[in-house]
Amino acid sequence: MIYRHVPVCKNCPYFTGIDLRFRTLNGVMMNFMDIDLVGEIDKRIEFIAEIKRYNNAVNYNSFLMPAHEYVLLKKVAKCLKCDFYFIVFNGSKFFVSEIDRFEGSRKTVVHNGQKCVKFPKSQFRIFDNNHELDLFFFDQYY
Repeated sequence: MIYRHVPVCKNCPYFTGIDLRFRTLNGVMMNFMDIDLVGEIDKRIEFIAEIKRYNNAVNYNSFLMPAHEYVLLKKVAKCLKCDFYFIVFNGSKFFVSEIDRFEGSRKTVVHNGQKCVKFPKSQFRIFDNNHELDLFFFDQYY
């Protein structure tokens, strides 16, 4: 759910060959990650989003995002002067929460040995399909 239990297949089109773990070189820590979604409207980047998949999202009271991803995505959103969304997908429904890029730090929890930020499900809007999600972003930015 939060991190990969199954090794990445070398034939997968998403395999980059880059080991995306923390690295330290000459005492300087480097952090690598991907941005799952970038929304550009009229030649301007309006939002970025992190997407997580939960099989039974309806049954959860909260959703988790790794803390290092949360911090790094907030920094990217500040630099780009754009919005930041956390999207949870369960195969049919989308749970969407906007994260304030200027908010202070959130409380973290340790899940499977990884520090994560907890988001209560009450902060999320639920969309039943991709079309509703498209309309949401259209209404927000057009």
